[in-house]
Amino acid sequence: MKRFLLKLLIFTLLLVAVFAPVSILIDPYNIFHYEDPVDNGVEPNKNFIKTKYILRHPDRFDSLVFGSSRAGFLDVESIPDGTYYDMCYSEGVPAEHVKTLRVLIRGGFVPKHVLVLVDDISCFVDPKMHETMLYRVPYPTGGPISWLTFYAKYCDLITTYESLSFMKEYRESGKSDPDFAERFRRTGTERLDKPSEFDGTDGAGHEMPGYRADYYSLRLNETIADMRELAALCEQYGIDLKVVTNPLYYKTYETACEYGYLDFLYELAGVCSYVNFSSISNVTTTPGNYYETSHFTPYVGWAMIEITYNGFRDDLLRDQGFGYVVNAENRDDFIALLKEQLQEK
Repeated sequence: MKRFLLKLLIFTLLLVAVFAPVSILIDPYNIFHYEDPVDNGVEPNKNFIKTKYILRHPDRFDSLVFGSSRAGFLDVESIPDGTYYDMCYSEGVPAEHVKTLRVLIRGGFVPKHVLVLVDDISCFVDPKMHETMLYRVPYPTGGPISWLTFYAKYCDLITTYESLSFMKEYRESGKSDPDFAERFRRTGTERLDKPSEFDGTDGAGHEMPGYRADYYSLRLNETIADMRELAALCEQYGIDLKVVTNPLYYKTYETACEYGYLDFLYELAGVCSYVNFSSISNVTTTPGNYYETSHFTPYVGWAMIEITYNGFRDDLLRDQGFGYVVNAENRDDFIALLKEQLQEK
């Protein structure tokens, strides 16, 4: 039995010695090359690599932006009160933001300011789903075993091999972004010079429906608890917290409201005040302000920054709910406004 176990151990070590270097070299999810990530066509695990990057370079920034990929088109260098880094990643939700912020604080990085962008994804996506998605696996917070388990997920030769053909096709397509690594290190944002070609249709003249994944399910109590924990954590460490809602494309917004999004907006105001950009407004009904029915353009992001930080006010837009500061005292009037808009549609 001992000889068998010894042979098994030797065989396992040999497999690791062969498999690990190949996976590390190819590294489709940029886990092992977080300092110099490559736009290879495979979505990188930005939750992990951005957290690792900040911990490695805590002196480069003093403030953070948290949100889903929709926050990726916010020009963080235009935010006036700090040197911000955009921690956005695919389907990032408040529970993960809290976890990441705790990791950073334990690692010695306490930001001066935190800006959080929330929307329907925040209250409809269960973060537990991300634990099995290689491009969304959260940063390990346990001991050596948790780290070993984390890295082992990315040393699967079958997964790595399957990524190779896609990576090759993407590279040959000429779509790869040569500035990806430099932008990752400087701001963490997506390409802010990307033009919008969205006209509200699918290319065949049919109006695009709102974006909603089939696994969305309202997690109202859990998300509100996560936001309350985030607010308490920021208060504990003297971090200035600002919360804004993303300006959802109006079709996506209408769909979200059918499934309880307004309940989230109402309860959120009981946790913290926020600047709302989710409504039916002249901004959200203009297709050119979006790349598709999910992501808004940097132009909209600049308007959000001007309103949130620089005191800009457009009375018409505010009356439409865009730039409306919501708190526990005015949330009834605010939700009544949004419901009236939906009825008029």
